[in-house]
Amino acid sequence: MSMNGDTYRFGDVHGPVNAGSGQQYVAGRDQTVHQADHRRVLSEVAALHQAMDELRLTAQERRSAEGELRAVGVALDRDEPDREGAARHLETFTTRLRDAGVLASAGASVVGALNSIAHWLGPSAASVLALL
Repeated sequence: MSMNGDTYRFGDVHGPVNAGSGQQYVAGRDQTVHQADHRRVLSEVAALHQAMDELRLTAQERRSAEGELRAVGVALDRDEPDREGAARHLETFTTRLRDAGVLASAGASVVGALNSIAHWLGPSAASVLALL
């Protein structure tokens, strides 16, 4: 790093760059990885939709859980995903499965998908990880 007056020169910068609030990704490999992770998380949401068929839920429990899961998908399926909104809906979805008594018997695919999505969402989804 060199400083010339109020101008800072850092040379080549790769990866996430902290700039004020949040991160800005420099184009290149990191951007491609971020997009691949986003697609993977969306596929995990789709896998949860499919897994819902196997869960022993009442009609009301199923409608409620599916509504929350749809809201997770809507929050994530954007150019700029709403991680906070997705985390709230994912927590409600997970809580509903737990309260219905099916989370413990849901199987590795459901728990794995929830875990993967929650990790991708970051700190806003810590409560989901605590439910698992």
